[in-house]
Amino acid sequence: MIRANHSAFWVKFSKLYTKILVGFFFRNVRFVGDYQENNKPILLLSNHFSFFDGFIQILLNDKVFKRQYNFMMLEKELKKNMILTKIGASSINKGHRSKVDSLKYAVEMLSDSKKLFLFFPEGRIKSLYTRNFVFEKGMLNYILENKGQEFELVFNVNLLEYGSQLRPEITAHYETFSLNSDTTSEDIESAFNTFANACIEKQNPR
Repeated sequence: MIRANHSAFWVKFSKLYTKILVGFFFRNVRFVGDYQENNKPILLLSNHFSFFDGFIQILLNDKVFKRQYNFMMLEKELKKNMILTKIGASSINKGHRSKVDSLKYAVEMLSDSKKLFLFFPEGRIKSLYTRNFVFEKGMLNYILENKGQEFELVFNVNLLEYGSQLRPEITAHYETFSLNSDTTSEDIESAFNTFANACIEKQNPR
């Protein structure tokens, strides 16, 4: 597997690049949610609907959580753009023995209160209009079974609204989910669906 290798220069550059990129394609970004700082590492679960997703989470982390940003992507894709390791990318190779090392690395990241680990639980890009989120539970199960230090689990759902404008507005919804020793990946999947559909209804009331 390939581990993240953060560089202060590239992290700073990525934030500037993100603001310029998102500012060009979107008219505004709204952050809607409630988060109380508990000095714990954060596992951020989000919907995955576009090329812009990782950039939205960079903004969300910079605005709300203020952690070292980490995320995992397919190894074959990361090898094409290794500079991403400098801003927090690490790799996973599904179906390969090295997958276990990636799972262990995810748990390792969630043992450091200064880190945030972004995870797209569906494992691939799905439609923005998805109303039933089905998780790939391998990594989530491993984290729940092997977690050491307590971590904060945060749901994030990003939605677009055009209205009468040429460029859409992004609304980044977020909410903390309370974990306990009996929490299962199925519990988390169900709660994420409840949260996501509440966000959709709130944004587009009938």
